[in-house]
Amino acid sequence: MSNVRDDKVTNAVVQINTGMANVFLIRGGAGYILVDTGNPGKEDLVLEQLKEHGVAPDDIRLILITHGHVDHFGSAAALRELTSAPVAIHTLDGDAMRQGIHQPDSLKPTGKLMAFLRRIPALQNKVVPEAAPACEPDVVFEEEWRLDDYGIAGRVLLTPGHTPGSVSLLLDGGEAVVGDVVMGKLMGLIRKPGPPLVAWDLERNWQSLRRLLALSPRVVYVGHGGPFDDLAALAKLGTARG
Repeated sequence: MSNVRDDKVTNAVVQINTGMANVFLIRGGAGYILVDTGNPGKEDLVLEQLKEHGVAPDDIRLILITHGHVDHFGSAAALRELTSAPVAIHTLDGDAMRQGIHQPDSLKPTGKLMAFLRRIPALQNKVVPEAAPACEPDVVFEEEWRLDDYGIAGRVLLTPGHTPGSVSLLLDGGEAVVGDVVMGKLMGLIRKPGPPLVAWDLERNWQSLRRLLALSPRVVYVGHGGPFDDLAALAKLGTARG
């Protein structure tokens, strides 16, 4: 399974490693958006990376959250204040962000690593904090939709499984940003693509992966580690697991 580029940049997607989870700058012909925001307190790091790529805070037109886990929306409230961009999340995960907690139905471990972390709460909380500043979403949606109004040629896809309201972004150019539908690397412990550490419904997750791969993305960006361009291996992962 190959990494696409060492600098984690394609023409349309910049992957920002915040230490735990990835944040993505999406560059369109007429605008910029962010996908996810990392753990709480990552806003300065994200803005620093935007500056390195010539993007000012007020250039951001939307903050799209892939799902209701703290390591993905933790800095949403702060980044909204700093960029004035609206924050969007699927309705089924919206309450988690409103309350600043993990989506409560989506914390079932899928393997031994999370079961191990659960036995050491201090370590688990260091990896993913239990809470974040609450953030009332500006855009709450139920259906798939396009992002042309925000200057981005692409669409938001419903990819439930990791959480009930998990979504992915598929750009017209073939780049996909899939949140935790697939797990790449976490703390150096996982180095190849595999299942998310926790899931609301793992079988639904693999159904979402298979549906997404049927749309033939050329690059798949994930919330932890990656990106990946060996779609055959990803397809095998989804088939083997479900």
